[in-house]
Parts: sequence; structure tokens; C-alpha cells
Amino acid sequence: MLLKKANQLLADNRLKEAEFHFKTLLDTDPQNGEALFGLGRIALRLERFDAAVYLLQRSCERLPNMLEPLHALADAFNGVNSPNDALKVLEYAKALASHNPEPHYYLAQHYLTHGELDKAHTTFAQALSLGLYPVTAYILLELVQLGRFDKQHNYTSNLHHLLTQTNNLHLKMICYYALAKSYDQLDDIEQATNYYTLANKLQRQLSDFNTDELTAFYQQIIAHNPAPLFTNIEQGFKGTITPVFIIGMPRSGSTLLEQILASHSEFASIGEDTSISNHVVAFIEQQTKLPYPECLTALTPTLIEQGRAIYTNRLKQAKPIRAFMVNKLPANYQSLGLIKRLFPNAKFIDLKRDFNATVWSVFSNYFAENEPYFCSVPEFKTYYDLYQTLMAHWHNALPNAIFTLEYEQLVSNPKEQLSQLFGFLGCNFEPQCLDFYKSKKPVSTLSKHAIRQPLNNKAVERWKRFEAPLRQLLNTQQTN
Repeated sequence: MLLKKANQLLADNRLKEAEFHFKTLLDTDPQNGEALFGLGRIALRLERFDAAVYLLQRSCERLPNMLEPLHALADAFNGVNSPNDALKVLEYAKALASHNPEPHYYLAQHYLTHGELDKAHTTFAQALSLGLYPVTAYILLELVQLGRFDKQHNYTSNLHHLLTQTNNLHLKMICYYALAKSYDQLDDIEQATNYYTLANKLQRQLSDFNTDELTAFYQQIIAHNPAPLFTNIEQGFKGTITPVFIIGMPRSGSTLLEQILASHSEFASIGEDTSISNHVVAFIEQQTKLPYPECLTALTPTLIEQGRAIYTNRLKQAKPIRAFMVNKLPANYQSLGLIKRLFPNAKFIDLKRDFNATVWSVFSNYFAENEPYFCSVPEFKTYYDLYQTLMAHWHNALPNAIFTLEYEQLVSNPKEQLSQLFGFLGCNFEPQCLDFYKSKKPVSTLSKHAIRQPLNNKAVERWKRFEAPLRQLLNTQQTN
């Protein structure tokens, strides 16, 4: 009964209460593998990866035939930058349940993340051959996105069959996205549009708010970050590391730019890191008893120093640590004022892409987060307008800290654009930056399939094939 309650609390994201119940279980039964697994999952959620490794290893020892603790342990090893250990765990899980497609799927994802596309494709295909399971929808989506099919040999029949076999709305949504991607590549624009629309409508039902509800929040950010606040902010600050933030809209090319920067000898990346919003902001809110952004009015030198230490400790976990440390979470644009107060030497790259290309790329891709602007063109337009308004404020308040880079210019004239960017950051362009696609650095974003190719402009005008349906979607008012 106690275990069931703890797991429900964890499912509801009530982490402190869940942790208390799991620890209570361990007090009476120190060898309880399920309780150790629960605590390990909490550590993963909180990005306490060292603790997660320890707890999940103990859990796996006590639950030797369960796959879930093994998959969680692999995530923990990746969190501590030990991909080889993660690979060994995933290979063991696959051997343990060779007739189950789920461990095949997780192993294939590992290959995909680390640029082993052939191994990923082979392992996904093996998983598909094992029969119909809930994970089959996700397997088919990945196979479709790898793009190794044609009109004679493709996955549309598999997807249509799976749709007849499930009543699960989420799995149906995944199938719709995969069918849309399939027909898109097969150049059937009408069918692709139909399935993109079905997928997004279904996902929109899972969202519980409208984007315009964020308007007051954005207005508060501007109000609590007046331009005069930053006039003399850099005086006296000395930092050995320059934090670099790639900001902007989703699907604007942030993964591409991150991989280019990370190929420079003076740069390293911590990926889409949420430490600012999830840890630094949470700490300041707790200390001031005020919500963000109102808590910024109560910042003291001590709080700034403590918040800086939280993010610095996160940077110290990275391998390697370089003079310039990149964070590519686009939504960090909401926190520029706080970041600048923590790190007066911070640099921001405002990565922009043509609106039509951006909105179509968002609409035509599956985001795990059920946010309204990810699955509705009008909602995204509202979100984009909020971003534009806030960025206009930041450019006025922090004119010397932000470099605007256009995606289209980057892919058409990379050397010139990168030379200007590196000059802004304070170093020189290096030719190996254009060989980014040869790297095996992990990439877990939606661009993980495309990022292993040389720089090209294929995506610049891809949206134009769908110009007519996009215009119609932009004029459609969608509600919950």
C-alpha cells in the first residue's frame, strides 16, 4: 500500500512526498528494490545524476529481471557523461529480454543520439520485427524520420494497421505524426497535411492552457528588468568561463549552431540545460518567497552569488570544460536579465529563422511536451509575438550582449557569419567548425537525424510545399 502511494505521488510529480514514502519503506526494508528504484527516478528528475547512478545500481541488483531500472540506470550514466557504461547497460537489457522490442528501442535511441545511424536503423528494424507493442508506434516514428524508404518500400501499411489495433489516443497521435512524415517524404502533400493536422489536433486536446495566458507573465518580465538596471553591471566582475546562451524559437537551428560551436577548440556544450529556470530560479523564489519574475526585485549580492554558484556547479559537471560553455535551451530568452546579473560576461546569440519556416517545422514535428504553441499554428503565432516583444526589450536593455544570427544566412554563407559571431564572442573562427557533422557528440533533440549531415540549405524553403495549408491554418482559430 505504501509503495503504491509513493509511486502515485511520483507520477503526480509530488517529489518530496514521494521521496518521504520511499525512504519510509527503506527504513523497514533496506533492500527494497522498488523503493530504491523510486528514489533513483526522483534523483533523475532532479538531475542529481551521481545519486541516481548509486540508487539505480542498487535497484538493478535487487530487481535483476526488470527492464525499467536498467533503462533508468542508462539515463543516469548518460547524465554523468559515461555513455560507454550506458551502452553496456542497454546491451545487457536487450540480451535479457531479446524478444521484447522495448530494450531494442532504447538501445537504438542510444545509437541515434551518438550518431551511429546505421546501427540505430538496424536495431529499430529488429524491434519492429518482434510484433505489435505500445512502443511500436515510437519505433515506426523513428524509422520514418531516418528516411530510408521509398514508394515501393515504406512503413505506411504498418502504421495504418497499428491504428486499427489501438484505442490509445496518445499512440494514435504518434502514428499520425509518423504517417504525416511518411507522406511528406513520399511527396503526397494532401495526405501529409491531413495527418499533420490530425496529429496536432489530437495533441492540442492534451494541453490545458492557451498561449495568450502567458501575456501577463511576459509583461512582468519586462517590468522587473528595466534597462537602467544593467547600465554598469559588468564593472568589477571577473569570470574564468564565458557562458554562451543560444536563444530563440524552437526549430530555428539551435542544435546546428550548438554543434558548430562545440567543434571549436575553445568551446563545449551542456546541451538544452534547464538549470537556470529549474534550479537557480527555484532557489531564488524559495529564498525570497516571491514568484519569478517578481523575485528579481529582492535580489541581493549574496543571492546573486549563490545563484551563480548553482549554475557554475552545473558547468563543472560538464566534460570537457572549456573557456566558452554553451547552453542551447531556446527558452532561456525568458531569463536574460537574471542571467546577466549572475554572469555579467554572459553572451547571447539570438538565432532567428523565417517565421513561415519556423512555424511549419514546429507544426510538422512531434514534441513530447503538450504545450499549445507546439501543436497549433495560431497558438504558435501568439507565442512568437510574445518572444518578439520580449527580445525587443532585451536588445534595448542589453545591446552589447546579444548577437542576432539568421539561420538562412548561416547556412548560405557560414564562414562569414561564423567569423562575425566568433568575433563578437571574443575568439577566432576555426575551419573544423564546419566539420561538425563528423562528431559523435550526443544529440538528443529533434534534429538528431539531420545533424549528422554537412551544412546545407535543404530546410530553408521546405515549408513552401505546404504554403497553402499553412496560410489556412494561420487563419484558423483553435481552442481547447
